[in-house]
Amino acid sequence: MEKTVSLLQELITLRTDGDGERQIADFIEGLFAGTAATTRRFVHSDTRHSLQVCIPGRDHSRSVALVGHIDTVPVSDGPLWQHPPFSGHYDGEFVWGRGSADMKGGDTAMILVGQHLLAASEPPALDVELLFTCDEETSGMGVVAMQQAGVFDRAVAAFICEPTSCRPGVCEKGALWLQVTAQGVSSHGSRPDLGVSAIDGINAFAQRLAGALSAGAAHPLLGRTTMAMTTFSGGVKTNVIPDSATATFDIRAVPGLQNRQIIEMSGQIARSLCLERPGLHLSAAVQNDRPAIELPADSSFGSIVDDACRRCGVDPVHRGLYFYSDGSQFVPQTGVPFVILGPGDDAICHCRDEKIDPREIETAKNIYLAAISQL
Repeated sequence: MEKTVSLLQELITLRTDGDGERQIADFIEGLFAGTAATTRRFVHSDTRHSLQVCIPGRDHSRSVALVGHIDTVPVSDGPLWQHPPFSGHYDGEFVWGRGSADMKGGDTAMILVGQHLLAASEPPALDVELLFTCDEETSGMGVVAMQQAGVFDRAVAAFICEPTSCRPGVCEKGALWLQVTAQGVSSHGSRPDLGVSAIDGINAFAQRLAGALSAGAAHPLLGRTTMAMTTFSGGVKTNVIPDSATATFDIRAVPGLQNRQIIEMSGQIARSLCLERPGLHLSAAVQNDRPAIELPADSSFGSIVDDACRRCGVDPVHRGLYFYSDGSQFVPQTGVPFVILGPGDDAICHCRDEKIDPREIETAKNIYLAAISQL
């Protein structure tokens, strides 16, 4: 346990809440220097790096990937934390700090897996790829670069080591962010009949799209597709009918509903409103497009992970993830069977006083090793 805590503390103190994954990539690569592991650095800019560490197995034609991002979200309320957010304070029960759960706890488990396999008397049956990605919290440039470089081409399975309290996550919602712009006709506030309100146009668009999405089928683990208007700007003065407005929408689709279907639906709604309201013009631009992903129910890898959980004392109750992960940028392109499983509680991700029980890191490591032994 002491080694686990110490390693996690080191990762937390290496801040990666901005453009700075290079230092932590240097640290992790140094842990595998002089071993049988091979490393490959993905340099996205001077300060933004991702790292691939390969633990060689007996069969180089196959691999299993463990994927973990090394960036974190920033801290805006540091003085309000119980412990300094980049101290990695350990109180004997929890390690505290930004990224402890999301997801340097998972990164720690990945490192421990690699070190365990390298110290074993014989290599694993297949290559084990430890993939430390940058920029997951924004555009995912790290995993995109790896996927485009063919890193997943030999993969027969992948663990996405995000925090799930070590429960198997077999699906995640997609994300579609739309920016909708409306142009109308201004008029005096006392004569709205002479104008066309851009704000009313966006509100009508939002109501119709929300209604169409809510009519979709519910997913057994994730419920229904959701939509939230998250930013809005429009109008110039209280007594002027607004001729311009812009809003952004965060749409989280369940598996079975493709983002392109939502984009088509949005276009149809916009066109209908413009026909109904002469003088109104609506346009939508995609800001983020992450598809929903789901492990097939009959996946043999899912069964292997369930068995590994039981062997490690974890009840493998399947769950879905409401947030997107790096998986959204390599699973659709490759079809690799995946499970999202890692230490930490996803409910405290991005929150003040983020913390993790290091015993969960040990459990995650053991589950990964148990599953790898069956591949």
